Amino acid sequence: MQSLAREVERRTQRLAEASVSELYDDPFWFARYGEDRARRFGGEDAVFHVRYLVQALEAKDAGVMERYARWLQGLLVPRGMCSRHLAAHFQGLYAALVREGLTQPPEALEYVRAAELALEWPEGPARTVHLALPRLVPQTLGELASREGPLTRGQEIRLGDELLLQLSYLIDSLGAQRPGLFVEHVRWYAGFWPRRDLRCSYRGLLEALEAALARDVSLSELPRVTVATGLTALEKEQS
Repeated sequence: MQSLAREVERRTQRLAEASVSELYDDPFWFARYGEDRARRFGGEDAVFHVRYLVQALEAKDAGVMERYARWLQGLLVPRGMCSRHLAAHFQGLYAALVREGLTQPPEALEYVRAAELALEWPEGPARTVHLALPRLVPQTLGELASREGPLTRGQEIRLGDELLLQLSYLIDSLGAQRPGLFVEHVRWYAGFWPRRDLRCSYRGLLEALEAALARDVSLSELPRVTVATGLTALEKEQS
């Protein structure tokens, strides 16, 4: 394990750079934080991810990465990111380790995956919405299609990915017990939405999501009410 830790440490910069190489294909990052700031902090964070992985390997403890992931979540979610974004960072590091051939022994990959899984909220409404995702995404897309006409397979894939992002923001706001985080996100994202170049309006997507949440009897009222509050804020912004 120590030899793996040293090899990961030796390649810190290369792994960090590779882990975020595709991140900025998403225009969200530069729009939300500015290109210079996004690249600077994204690069610094990527290096920290690798350094914590080295610590976990030295300690032979996946918990080092799990605790780090949850700490990052608490730090960055209130600053405009969501857990899906953080997971993408860890997925990028996982892919970089594979490309570098650092797959055996498997602990480096296992510890990075553990960090990603640690981002899942363990209880409460956030957990129930997370568990409902396999139902909520197709139900929301079905609601959207019933309102705006049939979707092509390509449109379903792109809208499904976008919906998972919005749901990640919702889940984080529920997990942090700060519904206002979702409302703040909606206010900002409405101006960014046209750059997604998707078939429906942002309002239309959120209205379809609200309807799907209302129909799911396994969920409490809080997720739906949180989305409804975001829609109200959006209406005020646009009036």
